[in-house]
Amino acid sequence: MILLATTQPSELPTDALLARLRYRRATTMMKGDQPLAATLGDIIDWVYQRLNNPLRRRLRPFLEILAMRHMVLALRYRLVEDMPPEALMRHALLAEPFKKLLISSNDARWLITKLEEALVQDYPFVSGLAKTYLQQGPGGVEQQLAGGILGHAINRADNPVCQSVLRYLIDMRNLLVIRKFWRWQVSQPPAFVTGGSFSLDVLRRTWSLHDETRLATMTRQLAGESARDSQTINLEQALLSGMTKHLRTIGRDPLGIGVIIEFLWRVQLAQHNQLLQRNLSVDRQDLLEEVLL
Repeated sequence: MILLATTQPSELPTDALLARLRYRRATTMMKGDQPLAATLGDIIDWVYQRLNNPLRRRLRPFLEILAMRHMVLALRYRLVEDMPPEALMRHALLAEPFKKLLISSNDARWLITKLEEALVQDYPFVSGLAKTYLQQGPGGVEQQLAGGILGHAINRADNPVCQSVLRYLIDMRNLLVIRKFWRWQVSQPPAFVTGGSFSLDVLRRTWSLHDETRLATMTRQLAGESARDSQTINLEQALLSGMTKHLRTIGRDPLGIGVIIEFLWRVQLAQHNQLLQRNLSVDRQDLLEEVLL
């Protein structure tokens, strides 16, 4: 079963949609210090419903990553027997059968088994998901789904712009997992995703030697800047900032799909920053300035 919703593609010409997105990108709605005019799900819905068949085909690897991300978020609630927020379940990209499955039972083992059965034919990387749950718990399931969809997407992307975005996401995940495994003091090597800019040998050597200098160098090569210290959150912020700069560059082509990808990224950052502003107290403004993307 395909992750993406099977809605009728739009007949809107590509040039017309890109013009609308360029206008929206230029409005105050997209500024980090202004509230979004709609929820993230509604904005993604608005874009998805206006994609014609050629755009859906070219963007499918990136869209599937967004859909999987929302499935993983919903699973975080379901695997502790909570219901996901209504706004999350209204997300336009995720196919309706998966939404129904995610709320159908509080039996976590049954749910993971059914998800594996539904996904495995089209997404072979989910094979063994139920076994992963039994052996590694929810964290192992999330790692298998989140890492697997990146490898799946890069192998199927045929557009150079989309490929460059996916490659960066793979690199970002691989560098972050090194830092997190060090922090968690995990003795087992991380399962790196192939398809990024850094070879698996370099990644494995960096992890095994606990080579902080090498990790900082790779971060600088990828993002154009280094993390301010060794904390995971600062590494993540440096990498996210680098992604924003990369998307700003590819979004300059007014007739390219980079406009769409950058638009969706900017919306997600705007929502992320608003959540931070609501959740951090006034007397922690210095921290707020550090973690705003």
